[in-house]
Amino acid sequence: MGVFILCLRREALLGTGALGDHIGQAAFFIMIAALFPLAVGPSADTLRMLGPSVIWISALLSALPAFDRLFAEDDRQGWLEQVGLLPGGLTGYVLARLLSWYILSVAPLLVITPVLVLLYDLPVAVLPVLLPSLALGTACLNLLGSISAALTLGARRTALLVALLLLPLSLPVVIFGVAIADAFLTGQSFSGQAKLLGAVFLFLMAISPVATIAALRSALEDK
Repeated sequence: MGVFILCLRREALLGTGALGDHIGQAAFFIMIAALFPLAVGPSADTLRMLGPSVIWISALLSALPAFDRLFAEDDRQGWLEQVGLLPGGLTGYVLARLLSWYILSVAPLLVITPVLVLLYDLPVAVLPVLLPSLALGTACLNLLGSISAALTLGARRTALLVALLLLPLSLPVVIFGVAIADAFLTGQSFSGQAKLLGAVFLFLMAISPVATIAALRSALEDK
């Protein structure tokens, strides 16, 4: 717990330095979602039908370029090696890193999402369903991204490798997330899809930190 608090304080102090990356991610999110109507046309019915899918895909694609930097800078600075020498150091570091990264990367997306709902002519009533599912889904993407970033740490063309690992694994998250919004918009029950998304989140919460720590420890031992 002491290492976790120490790493969390460090993340809070250094978080402002990474704001540019996360603002860029939010801008990429807006750009993808805003340009899509130019390709499919201005039909309101088409935009309403495709809106949830576009928002979810935009969230996924905007997150991909940032994951290769999740641990890379701390590895270059030697912070990973220092933390790895402490008892339970990597555990506290990974948990603190995932928490801070989630807050900084997801909060801007959730703030922007209501604007995209209006852009796609979706009812405002979808927000109480869309925002929690998007928050849960992006948490799943972050947990998957941490495993991918740790496995590819120190490799060449890390961004490409992370994308190749993350895209197939993230498909169930996107499918369940879109299904929740679609079920709500068509007046159907979405509890089954929400439970499936929650189950994926709980599964990743159980395995992602363990897999990430093991991958980082392996990368440090190979140096």
